[in-house]
Amino acid sequence: MIELFSHYGSNCDVFMIPRKSYSYVCYRSIAESEEACKHLNGHKLPANEHRPNEVVLYTFFVNEVGQSVSPSRDRPPGLILIEDAVTEEYAAEIIKSVNWQDSDIKGQQGLLKHRRVKHYGYEFKYDINNVDPDDPLPDGIPDVYKPMLDRLLDNGVIKYYPDQLTVNQYQPGQGIPPHVDTTTAFEDGLVSLSLGSQVLMEFRHPDGRHLSVLLPPRSLLIMTGESRYIWSHGITPRKSDIVPLPDGGLTLLQRGVRTSFTFRKITGAKPSQQNSDKPSVPCDDSTAAELEKKHVYQVYEEIADHFSGTRHTPWPNIAEFLKQQAPGSLLVDIGCGNGKYFGVNKDLFEIGSDRSYNLAKIVQERNFQVYVGDILSIPLRDGVFDVCLCIAVIHHLSTEERRRRAVCELLKVLRPGGQALIYVWAMEQEVNKVKSKYLKENKTSDKAEENSFSTHELSENLNECNGNSECTYHGTGEVSRNTSEKEESMENETCNKVGIQEKTEQKSECSNNDDNSEENVRTVASNSSSDLKTLEVHVNRTQFKQQDLLVPWQLKSKQTKSGSAPTFHRFYHVFQKGELEALCESVKNCKVIKSYYDQGNWAVVLEKL
Repeated sequence: MIELFSHYGSNCDVFMIPRKSYSYVCYRSIAESEEACKHLNGHKLPANEHRPNEVVLYTFFVNEVGQSVSPSRDRPPGLILIEDAVTEEYAAEIIKSVNWQDSDIKGQQGLLKHRRVKHYGYEFKYDINNVDPDDPLPDGIPDVYKPMLDRLLDNGVIKYYPDQLTVNQYQPGQGIPPHVDTTTAFEDGLVSLSLGSQVLMEFRHPDGRHLSVLLPPRSLLIMTGESRYIWSHGITPRKSDIVPLPDGGLTLLQRGVRTSFTFRKITGAKPSQQNSDKPSVPCDDSTAAELEKKHVYQVYEEIADHFSGTRHTPWPNIAEFLKQQAPGSLLVDIGCGNGKYFGVNKDLFEIGSDRSYNLAKIVQERNFQVYVGDILSIPLRDGVFDVCLCIAVIHHLSTEERRRRAVCELLKVLRPGGQALIYVWAMEQEVNKVKSKYLKENKTSDKAEENSFSTHELSENLNECNGNSECTYHGTGEVSRNTSEKEESMENETCNKVGIQEKTEQKSECSNNDDNSEENVRTVASNSSSDLKTLEVHVNRTQFKQQDLLVPWQLKSKQTKSGSAPTFHRFYHVFQKGELEALCESVKNCKVIKSYYDQGNWAVVLEKL
């Protein structure tokens, strides 16, 4: 490709844009760019060993490039950039002090893709992305860095004096994959000194925002708070950068050799201790109750106001289900959140419950009937309700037995012939090669600051999630979205019906006791919650790697002393295809009359026999 475009300008460069189907070709002059655009539009590239088919080029002349290619005006919260942080003489002294002759790392060098690296204080082990505090290196951080680090500490730029240093040297064309430095291994406040070439570092928020920050030679970058823990950072591998000119224009600047010096303060926690601090999938009912108390109920008490403020239009399929109910029907919404579905059908008599007192209080303030209650013990009369909603609740229960008991409780309050609609988050976020909105990348908004919600804020997505949406829930059950832009309706979404379930297999009896035998519990997924394993924190907008996981929510309205908003982790069990139907069919007097996939969620309509 470069040979083709070089015909119209010898100093052109091609910019490949990550995750995009287009690229930029940059020339030294407007005349060269226009000439290339004129002659190459519609040009056909013949098939060869690298291209199985003929490719047609479509070229357009543009006056400016996207934010991801040139430096952004904004920066992630908590990011500090100090230009000309060291003098040229001091920079030369630092470079001279690095002894590359003993920089080989036993067992690690093959993982570094030929770039030179050296550690001081503690070795960063790339195979586990961690350090071992019990295995310090012979050489600590050299004294040559002390004047710079003392100045940062004295001025309050950093809170901890670093005890670990990693030096990396990059050749033109080399980059860094997007990542967040291991949160459990290092304290807040990462310091990176760039010497040699300039480079464009790219920061990505889990909600899709993308900012590019130019690191000039001899600059210091300090990542604190949100920029440290939430935004990933990386460098796209290429040999040049588009950089701004003093007159406001842009120019192409070739990359040279760049040496980065990253200073960190280790937490002192061993890798095994860091892992043990993470909760595990519970293996008994009491452990499950404790996990849900900490990672479901307490979380939603903390975020209730923020959560309620994100709730908008009812989902079309759920609203349609409610509108189909006969006038005068009795409806109970178990896990009603802030009562979003109350009033959709004004001919129904409605009552709701939620495990969160603060969310139930919001429902009460809206003049709807509500009580604080647990789905595992519904204190209502048996067999009196015509309709039951349970939206985004059951996936917060941490064992299969507790999820089965929840279905039993829903059926218990229904009359014979009554129906329940259940939604849970799906493990399959891509069906028939179509990604759910949860996986689709969000475009950077001009209102980035207004939309800065969370680490994985589009997390659960009972998938009303789109664009700058933020979806969440708990045993309060449902999904909602948070957007400062025009609210998008799902009216045009079609639900992918995956089949009608009408089976007559042997059902398990419902029981209110906690000691239901294993014989009564039908295994519905190969990845069973009974397998004791660590609950990992899910990376937003990626495919799920396990069924049981923690999803973060960053609270927008509160600030900690460090200036960053607190982040809470919520437990989820994401359901595999067929798992929800099998769970419901394992319960006696339950008939699955309809099941479908709705933008990243599995849904069933049950009937009580």
